Amino acid sequence: MGKSLIVWFLVVLSCTAGAVVRAEAQTPLGEVECADVWKKAGGHDLSPDQAKPFIKDFVQLDTDKNGAINWEEFKAGCANGLVHK
Repeated sequence: MGKSLIVWFLVVLSCTAGAVVRAEAQTPLGEVECADVWKKAGGHDLSPDQAKPFIKDFVQLDTDKNGAINWEEFKAGCANGLVHK
């Protein structure tokens, strides 16, 4: 009984962890959708406040660490499922 309970717990734990990982990344946006979201966000280098409604983690997209997300960084975020509508 004890071993089966441990195995069951590990199975449930691994399923839950997998769901959390899948929830972090969304479906990648296509080029047109990405460009539309970029325009809604301001259409130029985005500050953390401008980007906040469209991304979860500013630091993850600001790859050059200059405090702003440029179009190239934004496109990469779209392709990686890190930008949402």
